[in-house]
Amino acid sequence: MFKRSAAALMAAVMMLSLSACGKNDDSSKVEDIIIDATEIKYDTKTVEVGSIGSVYDIQNTEFGYPYKEYVYIKQNGVIGKLFTGDTIEEGQLICELISEDLSDELETQKVVTDSAKETYDNLAASGVTGAELEKAKINYELEQNNYNKLLDKASLSEIYAPCSGKITMGGDELHAGMQVQAGQYLCEIADTSSKYLCAFVNNEPIENVNFGSQVKVSQGNSEPVEGRVVDIITVEGGINGGGVNYIIDLPEGTEFNEFGPIHVYFSVNYKENTIVIDQRALKSSGGRQYVNVLIDGTKVEMDVETGIVDKNGRKVEIISGLEGGEQLIVNTSDKTNDS
Repeated sequence: MFKRSAAALMAAVMMLSLSACGKNDDSSKVEDIIIDATEIKYDTKTVEVGSIGSVYDIQNTEFGYPYKEYVYIKQNGVIGKLFTGDTIEEGQLICELISEDLSDELETQKVVTDSAKETYDNLAASGVTGAELEKAKINYELEQNNYNKLLDKASLSEIYAPCSGKITMGGDELHAGMQVQAGQYLCEIADTSSKYLCAFVNNEPIENVNFGSQVKVSQGNSEPVEGRVVDIITVEGGINGGGVNYIIDLPEGTEFNEFGPIHVYFSVNYKENTIVIDQRALKSSGGRQYVNVLIDGTKVEMDVETGIVDKNGRKVEIISGLEGGEQLIVNTSDKTNDS
């Protein structure tokens, strides 16, 4: 911190006034006192080339199949058939429900619908027109509509795999003969056609990480490899709570050990080999930004252009105006010309 010795300066001025009125002391001594009293001491730092930005080390990772389909029971009923394998093909039957009441309804409604159609067809064939034929037509259309609704309901009793992959049923309690309800969780199917590295971040996503963002990945002492974010999946609730799953594509042939955490490093607004200064040294006035540089003991203002500011707001990148090696004044109490 620099200090201005105001008391010493005033004393020197008073001494000069007294000498003018009385003694003829050596005036050079008074001048020395004034120079010493007004000397400013600066705290300086050498401008260096370094790095700025944020690097997030995510270790909650898994190399697996992030794309999954969740299958649910579509109506109330009793399980008649249930898939028991580990992998399933798209379109393969997962579960079939038994509903005797629905079967009886379908059979009865089909008889009624066929009868209504026969009545309408006979009237039309015999040349009947007017209100009688129109009434028969409307009755046939209504019964056909009721039959179609029952067919749609019956289709809900058969549940097929929406994709191929590894299937995990929703608990050991599911079995043939079990009563189930509409909306009940049935199973999860993980799409095994593509395998990715998944990095899970709890709660809020990492700011400025988007599709295509580059990451570095390493495990143990292995050399890090470059990866790329190819998808971002929002996770609601679950065992680990809500968060974001970053899906990362890796170079072909990348392998990991079965043990040891896999680190994914997200670099956000990160730069190396750039001019970085202490935020306290940056000044502003009238829309311009500048720093104070100490040159041969004199404070000189130099305009600068800024870039990245670190997440703590303590460091600032300088794009232009400094080259490195300058003695930068960082006194926080120097408020001269600041805005």
